[in-house]
Amino acid sequence: MVVRAETPHAPSRVLAIGEVKTTDPRVGLNQLRRLEHITGLLPAAAQADEPKLLLFSRHGFTPDLAAEAATRHDTELIDLDRLYHGD
Repeated sequence: MVVRAETPHAPSRVLAIGEVKTTDPRVGLNQLRRLEHITGLLPAAAQADEPKLLLFSRHGFTPDLAAEAATRHDTELIDLDRLYHGD
């Protein structure tokens, strides 16, 4: 998933990159690292100051991913409870 800002007379910029997983295993750090890698491939001019990294999961997240995400302001973890009921 890619969230872009489209403003008149300005280049398109990526505000967020995310991934949605519905598979049975919980989403782990490897998926966060993958999003970091993808963000690193974007040209600087195509990025917002710091694009958000969004991970959606039907079955939740591993403890190590949840612990790291809690220390970062650029990462959001969205499970079904958060999706349907908010923070």
